[in-house]
Amino acid sequence: MVRSRWGKLALILIILLLYCSSRAWAHEERTDDYFSFIDPEGNVFFQTARNVVIGDEFIDHENRHYRVTKLKVDEAFCEYLGQATPAESPDTAAGESDYKSTRTLKTAEAASPPIIGIYHTHSDESYVPTDGTASIFGRGGIFKVGNAFSAALKKVGLKPIHDTTSHDPHDAASYTRSRRTAAALLKHNPAALFDLHRDAVPRELYVASVKGQDVARLTLVVGRENPKLKANLNFAKQLKELNDQKNPGLIKGIFLAQGTYNQDLFDRAILIEAGTHENSRPAAERGISLFASVLPAIIPTRGQPAKTQSARITQRTGSWSTVGWIVGLLVIVGSAYLYLSTGSWLEVQSKVKGFVTREFTEFQNRNKGSDDKN
Repeated sequence: MVRSRWGKLALILIILLLYCSSRAWAHEERTDDYFSFIDPEGNVFFQTARNVVIGDEFIDHENRHYRVTKLKVDEAFCEYLGQATPAESPDTAAGESDYKSTRTLKTAEAASPPIIGIYHTHSDESYVPTDGTASIFGRGGIFKVGNAFSAALKKVGLKPIHDTTSHDPHDAASYTRSRRTAAALLKHNPAALFDLHRDAVPRELYVASVKGQDVARLTLVVGRENPKLKANLNFAKQLKELNDQKNPGLIKGIFLAQGTYNQDLFDRAILIEAGTHENSRPAAERGISLFASVLPAIIPTRGQPAKTQSARITQRTGSWSTVGWIVGLLVIVGSAYLYLSTGSWLEVQSKVKGFVTREFTEFQNRNKGSDDKN
């Protein structure tokens, strides 16, 4: 009777694991609602449709640094960590290239405009007021925001390479597919790499007037489970600090989210949320154009780019990490079930050995039968 109960419990755990795995594979963002970040005084200071976990962090527009300590349905309760440390200079940031040696390159080489890589992991993302829908498979309005970004970069003397490869469907495997695109862009030795998205929260959270223009604000997202976290975060801080001076109010903040977002490939890789699905696309285009206008001040001259990482390295988080955890948990649950149903580890070993021997014998017999027919 006891073994029967434990067997049922093990079966329930397996079903739950399979359900969780399907959820993890299905989406890395919420499609039903969004999370609200709440400070120790009970005030909401940030909202996002990205999935949030305990340990995620946010640096707000006034550089107040928070960390999520508790989740309750749609609410992420945060502790205050103090004012965020300012960005380090490019020459001292860990993981960054030696810009001083970069600036001593030959005149002809230094005269070449720095390359900026742009791509879109979520190719369907669109803007309802302009595009009529929040999602257009493979050709979302986000591409036109990327076009505006590209045009603005050209105006300030940079050389954009805008990759419009589709990575749909919009699921947790999107970042695995877009990893190939990011790797292809890195072959051009860019000075920076931007994955351009839009959020899915209410419109008013991203509305601002900057330099007399009505714009959709931007959030910079950095993957915190990322071996290049320090360099990427430093770059994000540089971008925010400069925009705070030149385009006050444009940057909502920096979200340090679970995952890597392929930023383990490159020292200056940033994910940008350009407005939300409820903003108009022209507002997002104006916001990203203002952002582009200040980039020459912190983008290094052409030459040795920031350190890159082989794209063949398996991502530490995301879909493959999820599969690893699920397989491991299934092995543990399966082993526990066998132990409880047999009563001893010797019996478990005997059953496993018998299963392997039987399968090997049947495999040999099948091969032998196939050879006899040939």
